[in-house]
Amino acid sequence: MLKSMTGFGRGEAVGQEWQVKVEMKSVNHRYLDLAVRIGRDYAQLEEVVRRMVQRSLARGRVEVSLFVEELEPTERTVRVNSALLRGYLRALEEVQSELPGRQEITLDQILTLPVFEPEDPEIDWASLTLLAEQALSQALAQLEEMRAQEGAQLHRDVVDKLAQVSRLVDRIEQDAPQVVEAYRTRLEERLRELLEGTSLTEERFLAEVALFADKCAIDEEIVRLRSHLQQFGKAMESGEPVGRKLDFLLQEMNREVNTIGAKANSIAIANAVVEIKTVLEKVREQVQNIE
Repeated sequence: MLKSMTGFGRGEAVGQEWQVKVEMKSVNHRYLDLAVRIGRDYAQLEEVVRRMVQRSLARGRVEVSLFVEELEPTERTVRVNSALLRGYLRALEEVQSELPGRQEITLDQILTLPVFEPEDPEIDWASLTLLAEQALSQALAQLEEMRAQEGAQLHRDVVDKLAQVSRLVDRIEQDAPQVVEAYRTRLEERLRELLEGTSLTEERFLAEVALFADKCAIDEEIVRLRSHLQQFGKAMESGEPVGRKLDFLLQEMNREVNTIGAKANSIAIANAVVEIKTVLEKVREQVQNIE
């Protein structure tokens, strides 16, 4: 079954120390283009996110936002930058020596100095990673479900359109022998008129007619077009990411259809070719959203 590249998912996991929330959305893209947004303090989790997403998705522009909330802030150690403090004190003493009436440096003055540096608490990365994986799994499941639902709708629509193409190819195949025969007859008449009175032999004449008539035959193109249609249908049922393969097959189908239109000197076939190209263009638009 086909999968769309458009989807949205949200997940959440709560532990004793943290709450982790994940939101992710995906849209069309030729390859897997992953953008991860995580707070700087928890950047270590990005590799976990990338690994899980790459394991689950094959194509699409995927944006993942991961939020970590500390439920019970732990007591943090504050370190005094002694070297910086001594530098500030020396500078203050120099300033005081220049002022009349020397004043002592007070604790309040020291507390205003930027010499206190809080140390980040130790993070239990194993527990936090487990919560991130749980939240991301929920978000991925929702995203995949949405992509599958839209993929099912795309599948039905593409199957209907391929059936239209197949019927049009049947019509072309029925008209093709008549086109070749009519072309052969017209060519024979024109050549007989042009070559009347010349020394061209009957064998050479018939060989030239056969050569020109063969140039308007479209049997091979029809066979290849039907083959592409069959491969397209099998690929859709494979259950694998096939968006790029379907896009390639559409290019090949368009190439065969264009050749048929150029070779077949028939209004009926030309009209069928236009209809096929219109339907294939609609299929191409749908395929752009298939993983």
